[in-house]
Amino acid sequence: MQVPESESGWMRIGPATLASRSDLGTATDEWPFLYLRRPMIPHVSLRGAMIMAGLSLLVFFLFVPRAGPGPWTRYFDGRMFFLGAGFMLIETKAVVQMALLFGSTWMVNSVVFFAVLLMILAANLFVLKRRPSRLWPYYAALLVALALNILVPLNRFLGMDRAIQVAASSVLVFAPILFAGVVFAVSFARTTWPDLAFGANIAGAMLGGLAEYSSMLLGFRYLVVVAMVFYVLSAVLGKRFAVEPASEAAAIRAE
Repeated sequence: MQVPESESGWMRIGPATLASRSDLGTATDEWPFLYLRRPMIPHVSLRGAMIMAGLSLLVFFLFVPRAGPGPWTRYFDGRMFFLGAGFMLIETKAVVQMALLFGSTWMVNSVVFFAVLLMILAANLFVLKRRPSRLWPYYAALLVALALNILVPLNRFLGMDRAIQVAASSVLVFAPILFAGVVFAVSFARTTWPDLAFGANIAGAMLGGLAEYSSMLLGFRYLVVVAMVFYVLSAVLGKRFAVEPASEAAAIRAE
């Protein structure tokens, strides 16, 4: 059977709409979405994100203590919130990009998660040893490390000696996690309400998880830009939007 070359000779066998080849995007390592025609966030993903965001806000208003007499005032630690959002994105990027470079296997994923936990441990030990008094040098190092992840694509490491490839790609991918861990450890040590601050960090991780949908639009390489925005917000707006719990909530916690 001869297949007609022009679209006019194609026969529709179902309710689907045939797309021309010019309308289809090409999947790459940075944008590995075979089921999307072009960079976009599908409506089903947006609806799912809206449902998860609504449920999260409901839990927030039901269980977070009030910070004032009004019903809409709740405790909120902006710095810890945006730190959680940013960390979720750089952790996801590390898992995806190392899988693209070394293969999507259980061994690679295990090594990546081990390296993430190792960076967090190293950050905490560094904070315990050095007791940093200022955060801006680590914020600056974090932003520089994230910018390098944008400027240096991982395909630069293809064809290198195996040991150099592993070492160089690991430094590039996991350095932001180390600096982010230092910022988190210092910020968490300074908080007055550690349980509520940790809750704000988990809530921020929810935002980061929802922001991962932007990878369908931007690709995993430029997903770092969203993470950089979150970290800048944590540095600039953190103290301004750190709302302490009301005295009534403090009394309940003391009991």
